[in-house]
Amino acid sequence: MKKRITFLLFMITTISFSQSSEKWKRYIKKENESKFEKYFFTSLENAHQNKYKIVKKLDSTFCIVENESLKSNQTFKSDQTLKKNIPVNNLWKLPSNFSDHKEEKFYTIATDTIEALITDLELLNISDIKILNNHLVIIKSDSKKIVDEIIALNSVSSISQESLRPKGESKIIDQNFSINSINKANANFPLLAGENQIVAIKDDLFNLDDIDLLNKHIPSSTQSAIVSSHATAMATIVAGLGNSSALGKGVAQKAKIQSSDFLNIYPDEVATLQGAVTQNHSYGTEIENFYGSLANAYDSQLFLNPDLTHCFSSGNSGLQGYKSITGNFKQSKNSIVLGCIDQNEVVMPFSSKGPAYDGRIKPELVAYSTQGTSNSTALATGIITLMKQHYKTINNSFLTNALTKAILINSAKDLGNSGPDFTYGYGNIDANKSLKTISENRILSGNLTSGQTNTHTITIPANAKNLKITLVWNDLPAAINSNISLVNDLDMEVISADNITFLPWILNPEIPEQQALRGKDKINTTEQITIENPASGSVSINVLGSYISNTSQEYGITYEYELENQFEWNYPVINDNFPYDGKTISPFKWNSSFSGISGELSVSYNNGETWEIIANDINLDNEQFTYTPKEQKFSKAKLKMTINNTEYISDSFTISYDLNISTSLVCDGTTEINWDKPADVASFNIYQLTGDHLEFKEQTTNTSYTYTDGKIHTVIPVFDNTEGIKSESTLQYAENSNCYFELTLAEVFEEDKVKIYASLFSLYNIKRIDLVKIVNDVESVISTISDINSKTFSFLDAAPIKGSNKYKINIILENNNVVSSLILDTNYLGDDLFFVHPTLLSKNEELNIDAKKEGNAIFYLYNISGQNTIASPLLSKTNTIHLKNTASGIYIYKIVTNSGEMQTGKIAVF
Repeated sequence: MKKRITFLLFMITTISFSQSSEKWKRYIKKENESKFEKYFFTSLENAHQNKYKIVKKLDSTFCIVENESLKSNQTFKSDQTLKKNIPVNNLWKLPSNFSDHKEEKFYTIATDTIEALITDLELLNISDIKILNNHLVIIKSDSKKIVDEIIALNSVSSISQESLRPKGESKIIDQNFSINSINKANANFPLLAGENQIVAIKDDLFNLDDIDLLNKHIPSSTQSAIVSSHATAMATIVAGLGNSSALGKGVAQKAKIQSSDFLNIYPDEVATLQGAVTQNHSYGTEIENFYGSLANAYDSQLFLNPDLTHCFSSGNSGLQGYKSITGNFKQSKNSIVLGCIDQNEVVMPFSSKGPAYDGRIKPELVAYSTQGTSNSTALATGIITLMKQHYKTINNSFLTNALTKAILINSAKDLGNSGPDFTYGYGNIDANKSLKTISENRILSGNLTSGQTNTHTITIPANAKNLKITLVWNDLPAAINSNISLVNDLDMEVISADNITFLPWILNPEIPEQQALRGKDKINTTEQITIENPASGSVSINVLGSYISNTSQEYGITYEYELENQFEWNYPVINDNFPYDGKTISPFKWNSSFSGISGELSVSYNNGETWEIIANDINLDNEQFTYTPKEQKFSKAKLKMTINNTEYISDSFTISYDLNISTSLVCDGTTEINWDKPADVASFNIYQLTGDHLEFKEQTTNTSYTYTDGKIHTVIPVFDNTEGIKSESTLQYAENSNCYFELTLAEVFEEDKVKIYASLFSLYNIKRIDLVKIVNDVESVISTISDINSKTFSFLDAAPIKGSNKYKINIILENNNVVSSLILDTNYLGDDLFFVHPTLLSKNEELNIDAKKEGNAIFYLYNISGQNTIASPLLSKTNTIHLKNTASGIYIYKIVTNSGEMQTGKIAVF
């Protein structure tokens, strides 16, 4: 027996080409363990050659296989170890990072026979079992029981421990369509707005009454009962109508939205998606670097439903460094994971980074958001929605997930290190280039079997540069806890017209900051090859099925190249405004294929008749320039970039700013709004919300407007016979929530008068203003203002009564309706130095003392026996004395000023 154990350990050592097998010794079955042998340790090469069922990849060389026929014919010869199979124990069923904790935890158990698993668990006295589906259950257990008993069950195929509690990963709506060329896509593809598209959003339920989401909702049995601002923001970014402001406009404005509750973090049944072929997941859990049941479930669903796309946010844990992606489901191969960048295309520090647990490239892409990766993911979901609409319109078929990824990745702008990296992935999404790829049909597809090679040919013109080719395939799900998730391995090479072979970019996950190198990729389902200066002529793209476990594997390829010495504007283009939202300055953007040449940037405000130079020596390679005007201007404009005496002029765009609408009045059925009056603007267009969209109502030259319909309104500046940017729309306020009075105050004036002040929000529709005095609950008008020309005014009461004086102000409107202020109360002391009130009070009340003038005085309180119970300084005109520990009874007070003046009186405490 000892000899056999020694021989097995020797075999494990000799199997490896290096030391990589040493860490797998713990999986080898000892002689005294069960004779039942179903699972075996072997090399991937041996498994592939013999077509064994691989249940777990351990690394790039070794794996665990399942094969019943191997039970009775085990022979081991050291010269054939790479072709043989060694029985293993059950520890391989656990994740590689499994640790022995004492406290009870939730575990996810995978099985091929759910009924047998439930029976086995109940026999182990585990009753708290939650069935997720036909292959997964969740139980609560301690790790000792997991190791000692549960992994030994034949019905258990793997055990993982995953966080299942989602949380949103951004705060507010944050839209800038210029960073991902959505504005340019809108200009070049004006008919694409998401019409007849359904987008699924896994989150809480969005606010169905939000004015940017009216008539968007498709009811679902899976939607949450909880409405949240996060879900509302995601829905708005994807498909908002833009009724609230420029930031309320979504990427696919005409798309409908189906919602599902993200508390069920596993994939929704496809039938419940009701036709949606893209689902947004802007949430995360914890940083989880392993391939668990969630990653497996999403890969499985995407493989079985090749037209479906899942978009995941990478997470907001980037400050923790590499491998900071939040949520096991984001470790899936077939999904798309998004990070986020700012308007200068620099990654936000909090944006989670890759690599994936097995070294794969994650995130695949980035998009704009300064608030969180939730927002950038929703932006990408909207872009994908436009792509799928466009493809369906042209080809009358669905755009597959593999082609969706290939188009997005191939069209992206490379950022960070040259080639892919673990921070930006393959780069920043470009909506316009993605749609152009579909329009120009720069798409190839095919399928192949193991060992087969397909060759595709494209022709490259003489003046081409920066050729980029991307291969993507939807892979089979890996087994839960697989150390390497790749199942089907495809390899791409490109042979240029001058017969040079190029391999894909690969990264070293052990040195994640290292720049990409060329080589064979054995872990990713995406491969990309770029050639900076391709030779003109025929280019061959070879795709090899290095290993394919099923009948055949489908794949998609997209390609693009630039033509040298080209320049085009990305922002601003036609229909754009500067600043893009009327408030925030964003860089001018362009695409340039010039090399080593600078440009001169100019602006014209008169359709090109004259030009003002903004800057010389513009670095064209930066493809952006931030311009901050010295003053706000409302005008139509054009930009010009001069390169080698050639002028590249932009479309005409508008320069305009938000007018800062404020609501000055919500009262008596009337709402009044006000806004700024720019020097360049003579008139303003008023729009109101009708149904689910804004309609033109009328034009005015005033800077205020009143309406009585209670609808939502907005204002747009008009100049140069065109409209500027729409300002933020008004909010809906509760009736009479802002009724004229901004401030009211009554105080003693010149020792023998009371002055009543008021400040109003608006003078609209006021006939007169009355001052009403209230004495013993009887009201009488003591003063009136009929000539009303100021929002601030005051009254004088020349005959106040000693003690409390109460007033209110009545505004009489033109329709004779009356709007009253709150009751104003002030104390007039007459000849007294002090006014003490109330004189009958409980122990819980406070005694108030008003002084005629500020100055030092002392308040003394004596009980009926003459004992002093309180002595307190009075330092201001209004003072408060606490009587919490004072017994019930009659008390005498005495107030003595620092000049010797004195006032006395009685109070009663009960």
